[in-house]
Amino acid sequence: MSQPSEELLFKLDEKIKYGEKLVEQLNNLKDIEGIFKLKRKVLQEVDFLKRLQRSRKVKEEQLSCSNLRHLGAMVDCAIRPGVVAVCKIFHINDDSKLLVDIISDEGKIWTKVIARNPKSLSALSSGKSSYGARSILDQAVDYLKCSKLYPCMYLSPKVVFEFVSGIEETLANKLKAMGIIVKGSVLPNSKNFEDLNDSYDSSDDEEMLESFQITMQDVSQCIEDHLDINVLNLDVTAMMAYVSNMTNGYCHYMFEQDVLTQQAAWEAERPVKPILEKLFEGKILICCKTAWDNFEKIVETLGGPMERKRAAELKDILKVYEDDYGGQDDYPRQNLKVRGHVRLRSKTVFNFGHRLKALTVSANEGFVRAAAQQGVTYATFIHESRALTEGKEATAEKTL
Repeated sequence: MSQPSEELLFKLDEKIKYGEKLVEQLNNLKDIEGIFKLKRKVLQEVDFLKRLQRSRKVKEEQLSCSNLRHLGAMVDCAIRPGVVAVCKIFHINDDSKLLVDIISDEGKIWTKVIARNPKSLSALSSGKSSYGARSILDQAVDYLKCSKLYPCMYLSPKVVFEFVSGIEETLANKLKAMGIIVKGSVLPNSKNFEDLNDSYDSSDDEEMLESFQITMQDVSQCIEDHLDINVLNLDVTAMMAYVSNMTNGYCHYMFEQDVLTQQAAWEAERPVKPILEKLFEGKILICCKTAWDNFEKIVETLGGPMERKRAAELKDILKVYEDDYGGQDDYPRQNLKVRGHVRLRSKTVFNFGHRLKALTVSANEGFVRAAAQQGVTYATFIHESRALTEGKEATAEKTL
């Protein structure tokens, strides 16, 4: 076997140095979710190239097939301001999942990075490929479908396809028609797409536009800085904090229970009731039957006379709905696994709020984090926890 040329070995060395530079850049991005996964991919590629270097059996096609160009483009995107996650997996259903390259703007933008040759992208989209190969149009459908399942503040994330090597004009236009934001140089069409224009049925575009009409509308609204949500879904913890004696002027106690004494100290420093009252101003307050029944039971069992009175006043300004009001849950929330901090009651309460596009007010940060670890997010307002304390004041020591 002939030895590789010096030029080829030089190219290999340059690629290895490039990969090592990418690793250095990633070392400075520890706070971004998934960054270690991206770093591992780069290291695997560098290790492969180093093995080639040691063997001195490198071929030109091995260098041209290296994934470092694509990974480098992902690193370039990851170091931009506003990136919150990379290489994040979302489930479309039980059998399929989607890997989103870059997530930014607090989850409002999903970016797919494409480094492939523009002509090969066009050829693949025109059907000139091996059976089963998925085109960029197929991937666009997946991204749009998945983005509808994982809204950010009840709006589907904007989907951006960033073409590092450019994209041919007709393919770019088809992606834009579907609702994809296209970034990268738009190039003149090659012969591949001239053939595609002859054979393409325009009814396909109409079908795609019809399927993603809601998504396109959501994308246009998502340009706004924030969404003003007028409906608040109250969790049991929010209702307890609202009616508790502790949050209504009776926080200067040392209780027999350490956890209550700690909450009282926090309340003296950071009162919760004014925050909730400000949040409730001008809003429609709702809750599901499970939340209200559990809250009512706690008040009847542990609440004092004033706490019960406040609970009755809260019911007058609160609308209670059946748990299943608003129809079925979407796929990710329906399949959220009940385990650890994800309790059935919390799942019922938060899913109810999601169906009604409400902001769920809760102290249950553990549930929100545990659900996020399963890839399920909710629109929430998290406040500090406060227990009912009126019944404990008789055995507590009053403080200054």
